Amino acid sequence: MTIRFAVCGTAFWAEQVHLPGLMAHSDLTVAGVWGRTPERTRALADPLGITAFDSFDSMLDAVDAVSFAVPPSVQAELAPIAIARGKHVILEKPLGPTIDGALTILRGLAENKVAGLCFLTRMFVDEMDAFVSEARAINPREGFATFRSGALLDGPYAGSAWRQEEHGALWDAAPHGLSVLVSVLGPIAEIAASLGDDGTYEFTCRHVNGGQSSFGLNLRDASVKLAESYRFQNGKTVELPSLPYNRKETFRKAADVLLQEISGRSDGKSAQLDLALHLVCVATAAQQSLSSADAFVRVQTPKP
Repeated sequence: MTIRFAVCGTAFWAEQVHLPGLMAHSDLTVAGVWGRTPERTRALADPLGITAFDSFDSMLDAVDAVSFAVPPSVQAELAPIAIARGKHVILEKPLGPTIDGALTILRGLAENKVAGLCFLTRMFVDEMDAFVSEARAINPREGFATFRSGALLDGPYAGSAWRQEEHGALWDAAPHGLSVLVSVLGPIAEIAASLGDDGTYEFTCRHVNGGQSSFGLNLRDASVKLAESYRFQNGKTVELPSLPYNRKETFRKAADVLLQEISGRSDGKSAQLDLALHLVCVATAAQQSLSSADAFVRVQTPKP
């Protein structure tokens, strides 16, 4: 049976990543799109020849799976409804705006026996797969990551209200670098965070296995469009100085993983749900570190 998808959301990421990524996949059908603004929904749907659903419920009635491209608070509200209706889901990061929100989604997936996936972008880039394998092979004890851009100053994300909120950059972009650090060095036990006057977050992580990592993040750097790099070392050094990738192809790959989950052909790890929950817990601890006198805050990741 061909899985019928709809996209929930009509902003830049829905238009430029979710919809084209799904439509590039030969083994699924894109039925339509729903958003809170009918005019915007029709403007997005009509050129593609798909349905502009007039309500969230009518969208759920027509599809087997939903791809969410909405702010975290909206995803936390709507995804559990879709899951309770038996719909498979592709979710954006952060998995939830709170740990409880993320757990509600994960428990709903288990209770309703539907497939879910969190689109942690870097985890679906082929070049990153190869780099993570290479880095793990040297059994590194230290990791370093940087992620700098002017995304919140100009461009499609500058008008994103949730990203412009206090620590919105942390919740939006920290999962990029942290997902790589955790994939190589393992779960984070403690994190310390600081925020500079120029908007730079500095994170220092102590990993469960004894390794350490640091990560610099700034989405208000007017000097670069995007500068992203990773380095791991333990006597030997493995480095990824940049990460160009095709957004549409990356999302198509994520959709393929979800189809494997639906058909039972996956080991369950590729959907990145455990990692996504851990990253919500890491971001929560990092935010606590920013507002407390304690440099390091323990990361507590509960079982779903």
